[in-house]
Amino acid sequence: MQNKLYFKWSAFTLLFLIFMSFFSACKKAVVGKTETCNANYTDSSYKHPRRVVFQQILEKYHKKGLPGIAVLLEDEDGVWLGSIGKSDLAEGIDFKPCTISKVASITKMMFGSAVMQLREQGKVNLDDKISKWLDKEIIDNVENADNTTIRDLMQHSSGIYDIITDSDFYLAVLNNPNKNWSGTELIKFAYKKKKVFEYVPNATEGDYSNSNTLLLTLCIESITGKPHQDWMHELVIDKVGMPNTYYAHHDALPKYTAQGYFDLYNNGTIVNVSNLVTGSGNGYGGIYSNVIDLHKFMKALFINKTLVSQQSLDIMQTWISDDERGNLGVGLLQQYKQLNLGHMGVGHSGRDLGYSGDAHFFPTRNNRMFINLVNYGTNGNTPLRQVFYDMRDEFVTELLK
Repeated sequence: MQNKLYFKWSAFTLLFLIFMSFFSACKKAVVGKTETCNANYTDSSYKHPRRVVFQQILEKYHKKGLPGIAVLLEDEDGVWLGSIGKSDLAEGIDFKPCTISKVASITKMMFGSAVMQLREQGKVNLDDKISKWLDKEIIDNVENADNTTIRDLMQHSSGIYDIITDSDFYLAVLNNPNKNWSGTELIKFAYKKKKVFEYVPNATEGDYSNSNTLLLTLCIESITGKPHQDWMHELVIDKVGMPNTYYAHHDALPKYTAQGYFDLYNNGTIVNVSNLVTGSGNGYGGIYSNVIDLHKFMKALFINKTLVSQQSLDIMQTWISDDERGNLGVGLLQQYKQLNLGHMGVGHSGRDLGYSGDAHFFPTRNNRMFINLVNYGTNGNTPLRQVFYDMRDEFVTELLK
């Protein structure tokens, strides 16, 4: 269930990745050669009383191999910003807080907030069956789609097969490394695939599936008659004021976008995989941003409540369980409980080939906040995957003291 958050790489897929990582260099790059970004933010990190401890954590995990890291922490003493490493190893460009990096599934939380605003406007009914809005071909070919509601898509209670686990999907991606996939093209990878579980109305358990958010984008476009990416800009990016946030493939990426890396050989050698595009721009991923803009989004959503009403936020935080990990609930957002500390983190993680990140808010710990972006993918079981998780946990442990 929760492990569906991470791509499952078979040996077969990895062999193709190795081959295609070199082949894709001949294609037009989505992420070009990285240039340094210019700081356009006020940084008072030097005043933070725990700045030395935070910096030591950052240095510790960079030394363990993570190529580039940016972290933003907020507590009662203010905001601390830190970064280390390189956004482009070949060019030697520093990874800074202003560097743009792929946020992967954090995109889902942003799109979810747009959908809830459409609900507040009377445009979307969460309890509509998706069969009301989607083509009959999709409903007939995707198991459980006939009964699934929009709410089920948003809280991952549909039981619909996750295309991100599909080998045919990866072969298609590898054969077309920079293809801008449409939602109707992508959902075909779920056709005739076995559902994860039988559909149950008002389910209390769920199973995370990227197909859910993909189908959600198609529903929203059918309901509103407007491309979902327009709503992403109008109701989230532009509304919050996030000048360094881009929705690929719909938006061109700036030159200060970080390269993404992954240990394809699982031997400690990382390879640039920035331009293997895994369906970006279809709701489940595609946002590129920096920790500064993500902080603006989190403040707008959870603190200032300028994105959705408290009622909508309450709905977004109505959790159903994911039994594979007892400390996680799935909903219109994700949550995880930091073990042994007793505080719930609300937000979303992001995992994609070449990039990782987290954006979590701790309402029971004085509204403290943790945001990180790393240009290394934690999807496969490589040594640096655990390094990333250890870094995340050490920062959160320190933050919540």
